[in-house]
Amino acid sequence: MEIVILLSLVAAILMLDNAAAFQMLIAQPIFSAPVLGYIGGNLELGFELGFLLQLVWLSAMPIGAAIIPEGNFGSMAATILGIYLTDRFPLFTEFIIFLMIVYGILSGFVGAKVIHLIRKINEHCFNWLTGKLDQGRLVKLGRVIFFSLLFNALVVFIFFIIMTLLMSKFFALFQGLLTPELNRIGIYGRIAILGSGIGMTVTLFKDKKWRVWYLFGLMLGGAIVLYEIF
Repeated sequence: MEIVILLSLVAAILMLDNAAAFQMLIAQPIFSAPVLGYIGGNLELGFELGFLLQLVWLSAMPIGAAIIPEGNFGSMAATILGIYLTDRFPLFTEFIIFLMIVYGILSGFVGAKVIHLIRKINEHCFNWLTGKLDQGRLVKLGRVIFFSLLFNALVVFIFFIIMTLLMSKFFALFQGLLTPELNRIGIYGRIAILGSGIGMTVTLFKDKKWRVWYLFGLMLGGAIVLYEIF
């Protein structure tokens, strides 16, 4: 339980980079997942989930006022739960990693609702403060910003803990049905997700000048991945 609280706290701080503060891209899966993996004692898991989920969310771009899945939120939620589950069920690590990728994608939709809720509450607070200013009352801006960031982090922190504990309890219900053969399914699933992620990423590169080298790199990388797996 202590590791869940610690990882949720770190993830809540990293999530501030998503929009509220910093803006240094440290909330991106390729960075945040390894950080959580290192703190949680499973750096390899952090790198793998960070890389695969970064591929999944790389082409997700907000257009206008559209609400898209919060990939950063989902990736951190998946990494926290993945570290917790692989520590409790080490025999099913490969299958758990595959499940965490799926869970990370689904959690992105939950994250979108959470961030939307935070923004709505912040909007009401902003309107309240504007009313105070219109009345000629002094407002300490530094204190307002501090408590706004604290509220943002606290809400995300609570959601990470609740989601991790609920999903770990749900996973434990099916513990008796788990077999080592499921790890094979996990491996194939990760290969499929890797291929799909790379496919979505390729669409970002439209310069024909480098297309041959992109394809060469993808084929070489895929061959290395398959060699390491089999």
